[in-house]
Amino acid sequence: MLILTLFFSGCQNNVKNHDNLAKTPIQNVSKNVTNNDIQSEKWKWSFKDNKISSLKDLQLYKSNDGGKTWTQVYIPIDKIPESAYKDAENIVPYFMDNNGWIGWIVPSTLYILKTTDGGAKWDILKSDIGKCGENISVLQFVTSEEGWILTTMNGAGMQINYLLKTSDGGKRWENVNITGKKNYDGIYSAANCSNMKFYDKNNGWISISNNIGPDPLLFRTTDGGKNWLQIKLSIPESYRNCYLSSANVPVFTDSKHGKLILEIYKQNKENKYEKYILVYQTTDGGKTWKILSEK
Repeated sequence: MLILTLFFSGCQNNVKNHDNLAKTPIQNVSKNVTNNDIQSEKWKWSFKDNKISSLKDLQLYKSNDGGKTWTQVYIPIDKIPESAYKDAENIVPYFMDNNGWIGWIVPSTLYILKTTDGGAKWDILKSDIGKCGENISVLQFVTSEEGWILTTMNGAGMQINYLLKTSDGGKRWENVNITGKKNYDGIYSAANCSNMKFYDKNNGWISISNNIGPDPLLFRTTDGGKNWLQIKLSIPESYRNCYLSSANVPVFTDSKHGKLILEIYKQNKENKYEKYILVYQTTDGGKTWKILSEK
């Protein structure tokens, strides 16, 4: 057993050996499969009755003809102990070509169900992540080896986020210090949602909502997560008594131009909530942002 201990983060990642799971059958299904979560034209998935915390209810489909027809891919659920997934808060898949990762957390263990051959064979990877998260906000891989997980731990009126990174396809995970502080122990916020997006190996964003104000917690890296910079936005004074309900990350059309949408609310005199949309624009790759429109 290989053990990796991260003293600087206050979290321990004890990486255990992974177990090889039996090959699973693949069955042809109708081309008219409907699904809201489409990773690409090659993979899509859904959960029966929207049970996002149930590995048993995850349905996977794969296409080899650009989405014209779909084949159901079966997970070897009978080979996985029920104790390994029954207490998970959510199940999060991510796919890239023939590589796939299905992640979940049963505190304090991170489980990754992994395939490298399009779902014919699956391995289960187990990592002890200590207190670094109760559920997965976002799972993303930028290559077949390098991937990221933004995790969440909820408390009384607060949220703690941790960022985990792997460089070996999901076998080992390290806790990344986003703020650069010596006593870093996650990002504490008055939030209820968070998001992450890497546009390539170097450029990534983390966004966290705000239940007590309009300002997002927005972080950016340009060197593959080695260093993170907090981005501040100029919020008009008229929205200072609002709160931010969204955790949107910027959407870029090229390396320089992008937009960021903030969804904010405030309570009016009738105790009803009014929604406002603030759209910000960047022309320098995200270094600076100017407000483009208010709705």
